[in-house]
Amino acid sequence: QLQVVQKLEEKERGLQSALGAVEKELNLRSQALELHKRKAVEAAQLAEDLRAQGEHVQARLRELQVCAAENRAAKDKESLSLKRAQ
Repeated sequence: QLQVVQKLEEKERGLQSALGAVEKELNLRSQALELHKRKAVEAAQLAEDLRAQGEHVQARLRELQVCAAENRAAKDKESLSLKRAQ
């Protein structure tokens, strides 16, 4: 009967050790999960910021294209006027 008790105690120590290792791994995985969640939120925010910045750049580009076209038309008109004057 003493041997049975000793074997059970030994088994319990092994199980306690395994449980400790599993708890430690769970803790590490939980920390990694939280880190990845934070990084995902940061990446989503960065993507949104870049999208907004891209839209702003596109709008500015359209403005500049209109301005360039107007300048080109004005220069063409001026050039035509100068040719007629000659």
